[in-house]
Amino acid sequence: MKNRLKLLSITIALSILCTTFGNKTFSQTEGFNVKTPIQKISDSTSDFLKDIIEESKKHPKKSIPQDLVCSAECFLVIPAVEVVNSRGDFTGTGLLGCRMPNSDKFTEPLFYKINNLDTFNEGGGGLVIFVTDTQGMKAVLGNEVHLDADNTGAGQIGDSSGKDMKSFITYAKYKDEGLVGFDLSGSVLNYSSKDTFNAYQGTVVPIEIFISPQDVPPVLRDFGSLLVEWTKSCK
Repeated sequence: MKNRLKLLSITIALSILCTTFGNKTFSQTEGFNVKTPIQKISDSTSDFLKDIIEESKKHPKKSIPQDLVCSAECFLVIPAVEVVNSRGDFTGTGLLGCRMPNSDKFTEPLFYKINNLDTFNEGGGGLVIFVTDTQGMKAVLGNEVHLDADNTGAGQIGDSSGKDMKSFITYAKYKDEGLVGFDLSGSVLNYSSKDTFNAYQGTVVPIEIFISPQDVPPVLRDFGSLLVEWTKSCK
């Protein structure tokens, strides 16, 4: 009888321990903030753009010309460009925002990819692509844009007085280095409909963003706010 009671006591004690530790483990993990791929892209894009804006304020002569910032139709920011080992080229995903007509506001951000980029600094870094005219804006809001010597060029630092302004002007910021002009010739810009769908929980047709704006998900609002901040001094 004593042995049975002892065994029962041990069983009850083990059960209590399991319940206690089980609840403790749950309480430690239930509050974890696990970011989705959409959140990761959005956060890194905003962080990358914020660094560029801060640097432009501190060192305007070593940054992107303000008149280019003020005249651009659209801004595409790709915070991380990575090598595709199976192909040997580079790719990256970021956010695009365009100016609303006759307004200081921007369209809801859309996800875009750069593909078939032949070369990039393997140490890491990102891109800022300016769409400078209506022709370029219409092209990027289509399905894909093939970039070549006729429509794309590397940006200038501190001065944008170049005579031949292309539809797409690009800057690269490598990890722990300053901004440099970058030529995207040979690469392709693609609208990432899947990422955009996941963010908005519905289909978004790029060319329709001017006529049927949608509510911007909270995860994407920082990017739009940064674009407004960057352009607020434009006349």
